[in-house]
Amino acid sequence: MSGCAQKDLIEVKLIRQEHDFDITPCKKPSGEPYRIGFMDLGPPIESSYLCLKGLAEGLKEMGYLGEQTDLSGSSEDFFDYYERIVRNQEGNAVIFDDEPYMIDVEGNDEIAEKLKKKVENGELDVIVATGTDPGLFLKELDLPIPFLVCLATDPVAAGIIDSAEDTGDDDIWALVEKNPYKRQFEGYQSMFEFKNIGMACIDEFDVIAGNTEYRDAAKKLDVNLHEMIYREEDSYKDDFDEKFLLDLENTNMQDFDAFLFCYGTMDDDNVHSISQLMSDRGIPSLVGDGDSISKGGALMCLSCFDYEGYGNYAAMVLSNVLHGKKAGDQPCLYQSSPHIVMNMATAKKTGFNTRIRLLRSVDHIYR
Repeated sequence: MSGCAQKDLIEVKLIRQEHDFDITPCKKPSGEPYRIGFMDLGPPIESSYLCLKGLAEGLKEMGYLGEQTDLSGSSEDFFDYYERIVRNQEGNAVIFDDEPYMIDVEGNDEIAEKLKKKVENGELDVIVATGTDPGLFLKELDLPIPFLVCLATDPVAAGIIDSAEDTGDDDIWALVEKNPYKRQFEGYQSMFEFKNIGMACIDEFDVIAGNTEYRDAAKKLDVNLHEMIYREEDSYKDDFDEKFLLDLENTNMQDFDAFLFCYGTMDDDNVHSISQLMSDRGIPSLVGDGDSISKGGALMCLSCFDYEGYGNYAAMVLSNVLHGKKAGDQPCLYQSSPHIVMNMATAKKTGFNTRIRLLRSVDHIYR
């Protein structure tokens, strides 16, 4: 892309999707609609909503959801959107379960028993799950129905599937996005040209938050990485936000060129106070995952995740499965086109120079 005849040439390589999807709507041989369960790790976050939205819109575009299922006008809230899907389902080729299944990090025995009973009674034909933990939960549950997993950062490393080429189970499919956090770190470094960067992360989230990919990319780019590492159990405590902010206040950031907040550290609740602290110090606050966090005050989120696209792609995979094809035989690889979200008010407070060349690359600007 030459950028309106500018001298800089940017080469973007994307994986070409060459797959055969049967996108004609179908029902069971009995004429009954297929029944879909949707699972997430509660509480759902922005990415969960976007993936659900992509799935539902993909199914509607193919004709699995009829015109009576109105998906327009809903707020950007997961439960509100899910309610819209189930409100008018009569006549659809697929029926979503009345409520989504929200597992947590501990006791899920009640959900497990409910799923077993529904499958046994023929009330559930397939499950779509978002996230690593739901994927592992379903794999361990070993229900005799197929399930599809989106939003698992590395389903191979997590053990959900054997590889992107062979899932290892006819009933399991998981979307694989190769090295997204590595690509993100390289993108950030290209834009900010940092040599010293702070990074806050949750120790147990090495796989799902890309911490290991960040470390490998920093080593490759000869970037000094100064880490603040927290335990997962501490991140769930009520006083975590207060403690985290205090730790940031007490950290010497004089040599930092930027600060990267990995998944689980900065969120929609604490973003205002943290971004204010970072902008006061003149340090760019970069987000590992979550456009809404940049909207809330963080300087930038360079996302290598197309959550809505994931859901749309899963809808096509689901269509193949409903047509009798094995879930484990469906293509897993997907590569998102990156997008950039920037908070212009924070950029001004930080003193970050928003060059016109950078602004041309930004997809969404919040003021």
